[in-house]
Amino acid sequence: MKRAFCYLIIACAWVAALPGPLVAETVALPAGLVVDLPEGWRVDGPAEGTLSVTGMRRIQFVCETQACRRTLETCAILMNDERPDGADDAARLRSLYESPHARYNRLRTVLKATSRDADILKPLEIVRWGEREWYRVETDARHNKKSGLFAETVIGGRYLGVICKTCEQGAERYRDGLALIGSLRAAGAAPGP
Repeated sequence: MKRAFCYLIIACAWVAALPGPLVAETVALPAGLVVDLPEGWRVDGPAEGTLSVTGMRRIQFVCETQACRRTLETCAILMNDERPDGADDAARLRSLYESPHARYNRLRTVLKATSRDADILKPLEIVRWGEREWYRVETDARHNKKSGLFAETVIGGRYLGVICKTCEQGAERYRDGLALIGSLRAAGAAPGP
C-alpha cells in the first residue's frame, strides 16, 4: 500500500513538471484560422476582432489566472488581407524585412510600442514556433512597465502578427503567449507539438 502511494506521488509530481500550459479551448478566428487558448485565457471582445481604418484586424486576448494578476500578460493577434510579396509563405515572411530600412522601422516601432527607455532583449530574427517560422523581436522594459514580444508570420498568404505584453521579468515570461503563438494554424490542420 505504501509503495502504491509512493508511485502515485511520483506520478503526480511528474505530471506537474510537464512543460507548457494546458489548452482550455480552441477559438476560430477570421480567415479560416484557429488558436488554442491556454488555461485561464479568453478572448476579450468579439472573436472576429475589431477592424481599424487601415484594414488591420485586432483580436485581443487576456489572461485571468492567479499568476496573470501579477504579470498582467495580454496578447493580441493582428491580421490583414494584404498579401506580402513571395512565391510561398516562407518567401513572403522573408520579404517583410528584406531591406535594412524595413528592419530599422520595425525595431523603432517596437520600442515605441513597449514603453519609454525599453531595450531590445532579443533581436529581430526568424525563429520557429510550432510548425511555423516567425519573425520575432522582444523588448525589455524597466521595472513596473510592460515588456513586449512581437511576432509576425504569413499563413496561407495572409500577414499575421502577435503582440504579447507582460510585467514579468523572469526567464519564464511569455510561456502562455508562446503557447498561443505556436498553436496558430489553419482550421483543420493538426495542432503543433
